[in-house]
Amino acid sequence: MQKSTVYDPVDAEAKPNEWGAVRQVMRTRTPTLDELEIHVSTLNPGQSPHAPHQHQHEELLILTDGTLETFQSGTTRRVGPGGIIFQASNELHNVSNVGQAPATYYVIGWTVPGAPK
Repeated sequence: MQKSTVYDPVDAEAKPNEWGAVRQVMRTRTPTLDELEIHVSTLNPGQSPHAPHQHQHEELLILTDGTLETFQSGTTRRVGPGGIIFQASNELHNVSNVGQAPATYYVIGWTVPGAPK
């Protein structure tokens, strides 16, 4: 059960992958959620972390650097630094880096008690 804490950006190591890198911050139960998951993704230019998909949990993406294009249930939008993307439950979505530099963004996802898995 996660209690109040602070995460230092250097505490978690970024793990390179085929599209960039991921730094896992936390993935655990909290007093009110079955799971709270936070990670930081760095997406290389022209890359997407996955094909469009959907899932039960909701999530926020907060872009700190670069330019993303987000696909959400048939609509495509561009997002720059400081932009926030909300992905609702069970809606088809993905992101792609459409800029010339790496795009870095925080992903915050949560699963509420009783939600179907």
